[in-house]
Amino acid sequence: MTRLRTVLRFTTPIIALAAGAAALPGHAEPPAAPACTSLSTDPRFELTGNPAVKSVTSTIKTTAAPASKQYCNVTLVYGTNPNQNITISVGLPLNATDGGAGGIEGAWNGRTEGLGGGGCAGNLNVDAAVNTGYVGSGTDGGHSGGDCTPGVNADHTYNLEFIQDFFRIGIKQQITWSKRIATSYYRKPPSYNYWNGCSTGGRQGYLLAQELGNQLDGVLASAPAMYWTRFQTAQMWGQLAMFDQAGEQPSGSIPPAKLAAVQKSAIAACDADDGATDGIIDDPRTCRFSAKANVCGKPGAPAAPACLTPDEATTVDKIWDGPRNKHGDRIWFGLDRGSDFSILDGPTPFPLGVTQFEWNLIDPSFAPPSTKWTTVSLVGKGLSYPDVAQAGSRNIADVTDTFGPLDAFRARGGKLITFVGANDQFIYPRGVLNYYRQMAERYQRRGDRTGFEGVQSFYRLFHAPGVGHCGAPIFSLGTTGPWPQNGADFAALVNWVEKGVAPDQVIGQSLAPALSRPLCPYPQTAKYKGTGNVNDAANWSCGGNLETREAVCPDVLVKFKDEVDGPLDYQASAVDPSFCKSRRIAGDDDGHQGSN
Repeated sequence: MTRLRTVLRFTTPIIALAAGAAALPGHAEPPAAPACTSLSTDPRFELTGNPAVKSVTSTIKTTAAPASKQYCNVTLVYGTNPNQNITISVGLPLNATDGGAGGIEGAWNGRTEGLGGGGCAGNLNVDAAVNTGYVGSGTDGGHSGGDCTPGVNADHTYNLEFIQDFFRIGIKQQITWSKRIATSYYRKPPSYNYWNGCSTGGRQGYLLAQELGNQLDGVLASAPAMYWTRFQTAQMWGQLAMFDQAGEQPSGSIPPAKLAAVQKSAIAACDADDGATDGIIDDPRTCRFSAKANVCGKPGAPAAPACLTPDEATTVDKIWDGPRNKHGDRIWFGLDRGSDFSILDGPTPFPLGVTQFEWNLIDPSFAPPSTKWTTVSLVGKGLSYPDVAQAGSRNIADVTDTFGPLDAFRARGGKLITFVGANDQFIYPRGVLNYYRQMAERYQRRGDRTGFEGVQSFYRLFHAPGVGHCGAPIFSLGTTGPWPQNGADFAALVNWVEKGVAPDQVIGQSLAPALSRPLCPYPQTAKYKGTGNVNDAANWSCGGNLETREAVCPDVLVKFKDEVDGPLDYQASAVDPSFCKSRRIAGDDDGHQGSN
């Protein structure tokens, strides 16, 4: 076995893959592809008797109806010590020996597709990949269910086995084992290897591209939870704002009807900024609508009970603005105007946000359902949000936050595509944009007119206006903007990897309302042609540049690991300070963007 080094000197055992070998080294080539059942019983395939494999089964199964396709399922438990138990599931379209037909070997299309999880949970369901002819794979990341609280031990230390298995070791083993088992079952290695995931699956795709970049040809990683520590800590900002500013009880919040009304007002105020009135804010970063316009009695404010009190309006503006320290400098990003409040700022905190406080402070007494989070002030009093954010950055972010470069993946010729909803209510899309801007600077090439042409040669980010998390609707309004449907996003990736056709646009669709629109590689956006039905993609084209001073400069972050008192770090945000300091940014009411 070889060993692959990860951050903080942790090492992950990786099973060596004999990339071109039709049979395992040291063994005679079998006369025919093996039967599924023999994979777990025949020692030639190095699953049974392997000291790193605690258990293994290989059986013929059937995917869920209506597809109902038979496939070979290999499920193994990987572990190199008593506490490590990572379950990996590999689904293989039947080879010719087992009766498969129609592919390059049996029913197989010659490719693998790793499938990601969500939240703090893994994924062992491989049906989606198998149904389309791919070898599908998934992992539970070393634990069942979606509870992340075991990451902190009762003695106020980190359970690093739990954390590392979930964040990196499990998915790396998933990819390596899926390729190895496919090579055994079909007697030939895969021609192409892909990853497909959203949310946690998106984060996993980025980590693989950063740390296992020589093993994958294409990665679709949408709405990626990539700055895990920082964005999940920020998920508590709105909850603290309501408790601290509006005087709510731990179990209370601003009434949902009021939040839905102010969300709707923000959309109405900024809808036409892109030249089309369609119920969608194209770029929420440039929307400066204040919730104070919805204070009861103000002209144009909603009638009671949907209007806001002055304290509630101040709170909503703080939620939109996002986390800042006592100097007024930005720690992370806030919930964008037009996004849904109900997930993060409802009657109770989002559990993973509370769990992140436990992780940041290495304190199990913060774990949900504890209400100890209410002892944290917004800014300045006792233990404050900036203190918690800085503790997380210093204690655990280097393990969990996926922000490394893509050098090996790029050198291999890999292609990476990400779709992110501009109104993502979970992961805050500005974090993804922050990373993309950094990579654009890293891979910028001579003659790069926009600053993004170099990175776009292998990595493209698509901005989806009016869309929630992973294509979800804006729940309180029951509507959503354009998002790729029927696998159009994955098809674009495969076309780029295998045919060299870089996607200049991908058509997104929605049923509520019925619309189609081109989704464009950032920093471009869809521009309305000025005539015709605004819900028809034919009347839009990609163009423009969303990287404006107004959009970018207010989002420069305070120095990482120095969130309490550090300076703004323009370099880490890949922003030229002279670009921002040339004039005050319109609408940045507190003038925070230029402080040092």
